[in-house]
Amino acid sequence: MRKIHHYLIRLALFLGILVLPCLSLADTIGSLSTTPEHILMGAQYDGLSLKVNGTVPAGSDVIVLFTGAGSELHLREKGKVFGLLWMNVGKVTLKNVPKVCLVDSSRSFEELGKVADPYRLNGLRDAIEVEKGSGSGNIDIARELLLLKKDERLYSETAKGVILGADEGASRTFAANMPIPSAIAPGEYQVEAVAIKDGAVVGRYVTAVKAELTGFPLWLSKLAYEKSMLYGVLATVIALVSGLAIGLVFQSKGAH
Repeated sequence: MRKIHHYLIRLALFLGILVLPCLSLADTIGSLSTTPEHILMGAQYDGLSLKVNGTVPAGSDVIVLFTGAGSELHLREKGKVFGLLWMNVGKVTLKNVPKVCLVDSSRSFEELGKVADPYRLNGLRDAIEVEKGSGSGNIDIARELLLLKKDERLYSETAKGVILGADEGASRTFAANMPIPSAIAPGEYQVEAVAIKDGAVVGRYVTAVKAELTGFPLWLSKLAYEKSMLYGVLATVIALVSGLAIGLVFQSKGAH
């Protein structure tokens, strides 16, 4: 009986030795990095191209997403009263609304299939919670929000912009350029790479990217929060000087 017990222990250890390398290999397949790692928003900042690189399991397609944390929006819905006047007719609250959502893929989403649907803008639209107050109409608020964000270049969905490398053993490389708009706000953002193979997600890799003010915009922001009175005086002076300068320009043109 004791010999059988020792035999079972040795067999379990042997199988464990075989399985552990496979598990560690699966855990290590996949990486993600960005260049730059921090987005610096100075006086000349007008957006940038964020380079995304990484590795995924061999044979995989890739979806890359750049997103901001979900937030809550409070809006007022306008409508015609008595068919004549445009007025506020109700309140609308939207939850789980990302500040930004940029999506790209290595293949068309139709080819990737239904497994890609949750990562598309339509999937985001379904995830947004809409709470309408009394008096609100039947407008598709989530759809209208997506259209507005697209116009602001804060939401976009493209395909075939992610470039895949050849399979090398158990992995392959990928690269993408994400066009980050100038309208993003300072804060924490997330870059995610989703590996898809044979109609299933086989890996997800996430890294954080911070957008922060620098230079004159940073000084101005600190002034607004820490010395609001001085900021107000400077803003008034700048407005007055700008108005006078514009007036002088138009006067000089009129004189000729």
